[in-house]
Amino acid sequence: MKTPPEGFDIQAHCRSLALQQMEMLTEIAEISLQLVRGEGARALDAQAQVRAAAPGTDEAAAARAEAREAGLAFTRFSRTVHQSLAQRARAADKLCAQDRAETPDRLAARKARRDRHRDEVQDTLQDMICEEIEDEGRFNALKDDLEERVDGLYEDQDVQVEDRPVGSVMAGVACGLGLSETWQRWRGEEWPATPRPRRPAGSPAEIQAIRAKRRKAVTAAVERDFAECADPAWIPGLRAGLAVRLQEADAVEMLDTETIATAAHRLCRSLGLSPMVYGFKPKALDAPDAPDTG
Repeated sequence: MKTPPEGFDIQAHCRSLALQQMEMLTEIAEISLQLVRGEGARALDAQAQVRAAAPGTDEAAAARAEAREAGLAFTRFSRTVHQSLAQRARAADKLCAQDRAETPDRLAARKARRDRHRDEVQDTLQDMICEEIEDEGRFNALKDDLEERVDGLYEDQDVQVEDRPVGSVMAGVACGLGLSETWQRWRGEEWPATPRPRRPAGSPAEIQAIRAKRRKAVTAAVERDFAECADPAWIPGLRAGLAVRLQEADAVEMLDTETIATAAHRLCRSLGLSPMVYGFKPKALDAPDAPDTG
């Protein structure tokens, strides 16, 4: 037996097999139903020929044989339809039972993701207000208004705000606070225009392809930061450190659940990539040190 590849999701694979089984059983039932209809029509036609033929003739005997053969085929194909539908129903019931058992875990994961999304929105905008607003009275009013607006935005659990791009959510809230221009000046590139991805799903090959694509994109993003190092001699060591870091379990988890920008930012932080340690080219110093958004 072959060893499962690294990162193989057995639960996703089993679910994919169950869905494939249901799809195949549905196809078998549909084909068998067409055969049932054909043999049924054939049996009815043969019975009509029996009634039309003179009793005791060869034509009557042939028609009865045809009707008997068609009836047996009709019964056989009908049994296949019933069996396929019954097996599909059992597979569906099993999948539904598994989904019901996993619902609490999915809800907990969604709550954690939603809370993380909310904290990032509120903390980032609060930091912006703290840095940009000098008037104490206006600062306090905006801080209270921000808390109220964020509470209202996330209170309806049926609205999946966490699936929206975090940058878009922050831009909308800032606009509502009358701070649209302030946000445009203050925001950094670490808040992407795409939401955090859902976990990869599908067949093992599809999951592997999605992960490889994300890994490639994150590596390219980190390489752009490597290029800003003042001394190119540091880059090979950073690349070696990145290769090791990407093999760790939490890095695999991060690639499955975080945006490319967030994952690249955290990987750079974990490698100690900062102006104080490596020095950056002058143009890179123009950008503020982005906060680790959790």
